[in-house]
Amino acid sequence: MAQAGSAAPSSAPVRAPRPVWLGPLVAGLCCGLAYGVTQRLLALNVGELIHFGPGFDVQVFPGTSLESLKLRFGAPEAELRGDLELQQLERQQQQEARERQEAARQAEAELRQVQDQDPERQDPATDPPAPEAQTQDPAPAAPEAPPAPAGQL
Repeated sequence: MAQAGSAAPSSAPVRAPRPVWLGPLVAGLCCGLAYGVTQRLLALNVGELIHFGPGFDVQVFPGTSLESLKLRFGAPEAELRGDLELQQLERQQQQEARERQEAARQAEAELRQVQDQDPERQDPATDPPAPEAQTQDPAPAAPEAPPAPAGQL
C-alpha cells in the first residue's frame, strides 16, 4: 500500500532569502573603519616620529615680476584693464571715417567721370552766380514797434 502522507524527500533544505542591504552595509562599515584609523594616525603627528628628509624650500619664481618692471622703467601706477567699450567706440569712429572718405572719393570719381564725358558742363560750385541774383535786392524789413508797457493800454 502506498503511503499517502509521505512526500518525496528533498535534497536541500529551504533557506531564508538573504537581505539585499547586507552588502552595502559591510562596505560602509569597512570604509568607516578605514576613515577612523586614518584620522587616528594623522592625529598622532607622525612627522615627529619619522623623519621624511629635507623638504622643498620656497624659491623665487623665474622671470621678471610686474612690480620690478614698474620700478625699473618708472611707469606710474595705472589700471591694467582696458576699457573695451571705449576701444570699440574708437574703432567704430575710425571705421565710419574711412567709410565717409571712401564715399567722398567715389562721389569725386563719379563727378570727374561725368565732367570727362561732357566737357562743356562745369562744376556748379565753380560757376559764377547768375546776373539776376546780383540785381535783385531783398525788400527792407519794416521796423517793429516796441511792445506797450503792461500798465498802459
